[in-house]
Amino acid sequence: MFDLLNRVNRRCRDASPIYRELKKHLPVGSPFTFLQIGANDGVSKDPYREFMIRRNARGVAAEPVPEYFESLRRNYRFYSQVIPENSAIGYPAGQLPFYTYAPEYLATRKDSMELTMLASFTREKLLSSLKSNESANGCIREIIIPVCTVEQVMERHGFNRFDCLFMDCEGHEENIISNLEFERVNPRLIVFEHTHQGEKNKIIEARLAERGFSFVHLAFDTIASRRL
Repeated sequence: MFDLLNRVNRRCRDASPIYRELKKHLPVGSPFTFLQIGANDGVSKDPYREFMIRRNARGVAAEPVPEYFESLRRNYRFYSQVIPENSAIGYPAGQLPFYTYAPEYLATRKDSMELTMLASFTREKLLSSLKSNESANGCIREIIIPVCTVEQVMERHGFNRFDCLFMDCEGHEENIISNLEFERVNPRLIVFEHTHQGEKNKIIEARLAERGFSFVHLAFDTIASRRL
């Protein structure tokens, strides 16, 4: 029902800029594979879901935070073509501390949905949303999460490539792009947030330009694409 209402709502209003751009690269009926990095619950403000649930799509949605992952798995339970993966994506593989807002703190905030999307490897990124009278120690929690490379996820779930990388990882994009084995993963479409990158945007775009990608810059996201 959620997906039906979402499509009706979009058709009754102007489609978002990112939807219009994705539609150009992922026309209906065109098969593709994908890896979504930082999938959250698979529903909230997710511009990729409508494309990922198509019958001709198949891929992996990765989310490291355990309770968000449980929501993600539940929200994709009717779509076998979307494989939930409970890990962060990065290099090198292993385990790392990861920072989220504490559930007790989120329960006090009207903008809790937005705050769940700010989980990060960097604790300082979460401090800016705290009020002056709120203690970081009481509002932010540290968890230890598994970190897998794109290539490990691809191999684990039986893919020989990912056509699309959909990235929402709060500033960790440069780590992924700089270490990705492009010849092996062979992506043709990469979408990433540029609002958290700062000077790293230049590094990311230089790396992608070397691989033949061109760019469309939206308000919050960059869409990088190439012909293979």
